[in-house]
Amino acid sequence: MIYHRSDIIIFQIERPVKEPNSNQSIIYIDSFMILCKIQMANRKYNLQKVNFHHLVLEGTQYEVGQQLGRMIGNLPGGNEFATSGKIDLEKVGFSSFDKLWDYTEECCPGITQEIQGFADHFEITPDKVPFWNWTFNDSLGGGCSQFAVLSSIAQNQRTFVGRSYEWNHKEEDLKLITTRINGKAAHIGFSCLMHGRHDGMNEKGLIVSMTGGGIFGIPFKHRGPMFWLAIRTLLDTCASVDNALSCLETLPMTGYFTLLFTDEHSAAIVEVADGKMSSHQIYKEDTDQFVYSVNHFRLPNMKQYNTLNCGIITHSKIRQKLINDLYRSKSPNIRKDDVQSLLATLHPHGLCNHFYNDGFGTLWSMVFDLTQATVDVCFSAPTHNQYRIFDLKDPPGITEYPTVVPITNWFKIKEFNQLRCR
Repeated sequence: MIYHRSDIIIFQIERPVKEPNSNQSIIYIDSFMILCKIQMANRKYNLQKVNFHHLVLEGTQYEVGQQLGRMIGNLPGGNEFATSGKIDLEKVGFSSFDKLWDYTEECCPGITQEIQGFADHFEITPDKVPFWNWTFNDSLGGGCSQFAVLSSIAQNQRTFVGRSYEWNHKEEDLKLITTRINGKAAHIGFSCLMHGRHDGMNEKGLIVSMTGGGIFGIPFKHRGPMFWLAIRTLLDTCASVDNALSCLETLPMTGYFTLLFTDEHSAAIVEVADGKMSSHQIYKEDTDQFVYSVNHFRLPNMKQYNTLNCGIITHSKIRQKLINDLYRSKSPNIRKDDVQSLLATLHPHGLCNHFYNDGFGTLWSMVFDLTQATVDVCFSAPTHNQYRIFDLKDPPGITEYPTVVPITNWFKIKEFNQLRCR
């Protein structure tokens, strides 16, 4: 068929699918191929200036909470955000805030002291901080990619992790945080609701990151924290992939996502579907030296969850192929530049995307170099912004990084969801 949109004409293959209890065939359009062709056909962007920040915090967990409060409070809109917390206790399965508080501390020891310090800075009660807004009840999902390259297939025997995080810039902290907390492993990673983490690398040599499972709008049946609390726990306390896998056995989680663990000796993916978990681990001595995840479930006993609402999203399949192509074409001499190049190339030839208003814009790209204990970070889309190198040694304080967010506005979120693959 020919699909018209504005001044662009796109040739698109129709795929008839019979609806249940109907003699009519409904045509579903492969949405992301349309998106990709539109993006290539028209490179006009709405360029917005967005500031990211790197915060370095150290001391006791309570002191770190207070430092975090001071730094956030000094930013435009910081006070309003910091006091915007809300939680429906009945909806998340708790009879009182005290019980939720104790449960959170059990899941991530010490974090309640950090939240208390944050709340005390703003002179509010802890239930008013924004951490609670979605931590125990969030059925949204972003589009991300991640992959680990173990040393035997990398240049100079180094271990890399490539990671791209996609969502929209109006619903994220946009804060890279380094913490050096007494009695915890120092780590660096992007925050989620200030106290949680999307990803990170700690001083013990463990990298943890995540991708969404491609399941949208499905209510959770299992009670537990979302991935950002789990990742924070693992970065604070674990020293290896084996250690992290053991920790997960006692850590309840909900949501639909995949975790990636990497150390110098092994890597593992853990797929989570509303309390159900399955993992696959590779070792330095194995033939298989490459592991990855995108936005669908791949482990045999988890594939059933891909059918929950829309099947496997087409752009997830495209990114899976791109990551596999990197492995096949560059192994056994994969360089950091190869990883960075894949992350910085525009979809459908790479992992970078500009559909921020549709929840699929690249907010940051990272290349962890575990051998050097550094991480190359690009704030916002790497097509328009540069990579910067960070480690765990930066002095306390806050640094602002102005960026350009290149927004392509072709699809409203409702339309984008309707055109997902079936």
